[in-house]
Amino acid sequence: MDIFTVPDPSDSGMGYAYIIMIFVFLAASFTVYKLKKSNKQVKQKETPKAYEMYDPNDNKRS
Repeated sequence: MDIFTVPDPSDSGMGYAYIIMIFVFLAASFTVYKLKKSNKQVKQKETPKAYEMYDPNDNKRS
């Protein structure tokens, strides 16, 4: 079983097959773009803010 089947050039309906292949490629590209964009937003939301903790009495060493 082939992943991509290329239509036979001698077939009369060859143009339709190429048009459908273009639409499938565009849909796959759009889906991958949206998945990458949503994955990037999830990563940005997961990063917590880091606060530097300090002790106000740290300078007073006796």
